[in-house]
Amino acid sequence: MNALTARRLPGLVEAEIDGELVALHIENGTCYSFNATAAHIWALLDRPRSVADICAALTADFDVDPATCGDQVVLLLRDLQKDGLAVLEGDQAASASR
Repeated sequence: MNALTARRLPGLVEAEIDGELVALHIENGTCYSFNATAAHIWALLDRPRSVADICAALTADFDVDPATCGDQVVLLLRDLQKDGLAVLEGDQAASASR
């Protein structure tokens, strides 16, 4: 997991509404709603980051154990990649995109 990194792709217009991040994908017209945790992860992806770095930030801010955090972050990043919002790179990127 340490070698897996993620980065945002351009193309979202974002706004905070009622404490949640709402984003519109400009190219396909899809609207996304990010809860507080997903919005925090999205903010961390302002530059390429490893899953380990993301989890270090999350475990400092939220009550979650590192293993659970890693599993959940990878699941979210896979969804973001599938929707064309982020790119996963590293030794697990091929399996992470499935």
